[in-house]
Amino acid sequence: WCGGGIYFATTPAATNKKAISPHSHTGFIIVATVDVGKVLHMTKTCDRSMTGKKLATLGYNSIVFNPGDGDEHIVYSNDRVISAKAYSR
Repeated sequence: WCGGGIYFATTPAATNKKAISPHSHTGFIIVATVDVGKVLHMTKTCDRSMTGKKLATLGYNSIVFNPGDGDEHIVYSNDRVISAKAYSR
């Protein structure tokens, strides 16, 4: 969708439809605090060629877009992830 970034859903329920493989069944949820900085709002198709460098050149730190099943936030550097822990259902 938006290139090789780190993708985040906005709620635990939203992950039921995202990043699912035949082996994960319902995926793995990480509760994260993310510094999104200045956010670029993209269309449903986003930009598959997006990189952190390209985004920074445009003056942004992260992207939000909705591929049709809810908003996703994307950052391109793990430095923007302030904290992360496993979510308990």
